[in-house]
Amino acid sequence: MAKYIAIDLGASNGRVIVGDLEQFTVVNRFPMKNEYINDIYFWDIIYIFSEIKAGIKEAVKLFPGEIRSIGIDSWGVDYGLLDIHKRLLGNPCMYRDHRTDTSMEEVFSLIPKDEIYRQTGIQLAQFNTLYQLWADKRDNPGLLKAARYYLSIPDLLNFWLSGTIKNEYTHATTTQLYNPLQKRWAEEILEKLDLPKDIFQEVIPPGTVLGPLKEDIRSELGITQENQIMVLAVGSHDTASAVAAVPVTGGEENLFLSSGTWSLLGVESEKPVINKQTMEASFTNEGTVSGKIRLLKNIMGMWILQESKKWWDEHEKQYSWEELSAMAEAAGPVPWQIHPDDPIFFHPSSKADPMPERIRMQCIANGEPVPGSTGEMVRGIFQGLARTYADTIETLETITGKTCQTLHLVGGGSQESLLCRLTAEVSGKTVSAGPVEATALGNILVQELAAGEISTIAEGREIIHHSQKITVYSPA
Repeated sequence: MAKYIAIDLGASNGRVIVGDLEQFTVVNRFPMKNEYINDIYFWDIIYIFSEIKAGIKEAVKLFPGEIRSIGIDSWGVDYGLLDIHKRLLGNPCMYRDHRTDTSMEEVFSLIPKDEIYRQTGIQLAQFNTLYQLWADKRDNPGLLKAARYYLSIPDLLNFWLSGTIKNEYTHATTTQLYNPLQKRWAEEILEKLDLPKDIFQEVIPPGTVLGPLKEDIRSELGITQENQIMVLAVGSHDTASAVAAVPVTGGEENLFLSSGTWSLLGVESEKPVINKQTMEASFTNEGTVSGKIRLLKNIMGMWILQESKKWWDEHEKQYSWEELSAMAEAAGPVPWQIHPDDPIFFHPSSKADPMPERIRMQCIANGEPVPGSTGEMVRGIFQGLARTYADTIETLETITGKTCQTLHLVGGGSQESLLCRLTAEVSGKTVSAGPVEATALGNILVQELAAGEISTIAEGREIIHHSQKITVYSPA
């Protein structure tokens, strides 16, 4: 079989993976970098692109003449703006930046929030592209005046690799600027906010061939003219790719939890579900790789533990993830738990405002015991996540009128056996954990589908089900 390169960019790290749905190799893994400059968090996009190129070069070296295509996925909502010469207008800002702290209220003064939700079906969150662009308009109007092209992070990287400028469907649906009912950009919102409409491009489906690697990229990486590698738009929102790889079989309902920096919990739906109930419950309607909808909720996820670990590594001890899990297991149940969706946890940790201290502050504010050790703190994070997952499933089943027996937990969180076990116990669902690299596999799945290696998404999921490690946790 041919080989495929999946470039999977998460908020904490990036991976360049080469292979197929049965076997793959990680050829480059690198930490994601953001820089805090003049009170703004920026992504170091040039560094990210250089690591991508290094990974492509290593993949071609490992499998000369065998690689058919490349696909890129990343976190949602962030973007780059290009000028008339197709040059990047500054480093992309990070979605956790403070510049959007007041954007929602300012936008709601011009457009009622229920109208925004009715048109887009996206939960109202300050990190959405809508509120980032509003902050650009408010703080740096010259930037939007100079902009001629809006590109999501994977759209931008695809352009640098292929020379083709397009907006991919699954990523477009995360912006709160796309109407999933009419399948077009929400021009009414753009007009009312006086945001430029002409910077948004044609929205293309996953599986669209963008073109071969540009000649200058091939030359830089030492790829011969005969070894033509195509660049594809895959499910470029990482959750869309992860959900594509959820190993459901036999027509089973896909109740999924993609667990990483964020936890995305939901079901696949034939069409958007946009009503007062979904709005009040903060459910969001995002695109799938098949053009359907992921009805889901964004939950803060492993971010709280990741940021706590950074602080412990610098000020206490450099714990491994295995050590933290063992300490949480040894701590046993704790008489408190975090509420992960509290805005107190949204922004990056800092020396003056460390994440572990925020956890203690929340406990004090809620009248709960304050954790006394690192192990107790990790245990409380896991207990809080498990409870939030269970509550979200209950709400989701009420909204859809469907009851599921199995929760498919994919991504990095599937390696945390304590978290998986607690989730099974609290939710009363069987937890099927794995695969870990679901996002990369979903990325490859779309590439194989476009190449004709497989004929349906279900066929790809069946291959993943039989080839990848899956661990099952039964509810106590």
